Amino acid sequence: MRAVAIFEAVRREGGNELHRPLEALAMSGFVAGLALGFSILVRATIETHLPPEPWRPLISCLGYTFGFLLVVLGQLQLFTENTIKAVCPVLDEPSPPVWLKLLRLWSVVLITNIAGAMTFGGILWLTRDLQPEVWKQSLEISRHALNFGFLETLLRGVGAGWLMAALVWMRPTSGTSQPLLVILVTYVISIADFTHVVAGSTEAAVLVFGGERSFFTAGIKYLIPAALGNFLGGTCAFTLLVWIQIRNELLRSKAQER
Repeated sequence: MRAVAIFEAVRREGGNELHRPLEALAMSGFVAGLALGFSILVRATIETHLPPEPWRPLISCLGYTFGFLLVVLGQLQLFTENTIKAVCPVLDEPSPPVWLKLLRLWSVVLITNIAGAMTFGGILWLTRDLQPEVWKQSLEISRHALNFGFLETLLRGVGAGWLMAALVWMRPTSGTSQPLLVILVTYVISIADFTHVVAGSTEAAVLVFGGERSFFTAGIKYLIPAALGNFLGGTCAFTLLVWIQIRNELLRSKAQER
């Protein structure tokens, strides 16, 4: 499939998302946040069964991919997917109404993603006595994730945003290998310590409910730079560069259709 055909496939999907009702976006975004919480839970569970050796993350980071499989295969609303999917219709038709729809989708999905993910973190805290070892490991994972400074969190967010946009771009040609593609891309995000604002919201909530961070500190030092980095990586470093590459070909195709 040529790059222009991939762009059209992503644009059509993004256009459908821009026209979805507000309540549908909000509910899908909240469920996606809850689903990504399983990334932290499954990774922490795997680590409780492994010795504390340097190679442990090579195996446990596979657990991080589980939540993303739930979200992507379940067609749920995820902010980092919409840094490309919902942007393509705007690049194709940069009118004020389309821009407003994009901003509406971004704000609703990001807020509900974070709310769902932090709710999952709260559930982990409430049930900490049921599996104390898993809770302990969740704390360790979360401390490491939120241990970076503002700038480093932002830069690591660029990497995660770029990879998530690349995942969306490759999906139209992936066919039955889509689950494997999701696993590979999100495994790299985890093993490379890139910051994903939604999955990281569960980690932030674990520390907040555990009394090690305040909501304000988690928001200022982690959620804001992670979200900004994801946006820069997904929209600026991937989507815009891909669009520049195929822009002239898209214009020629439209001229021929007329």
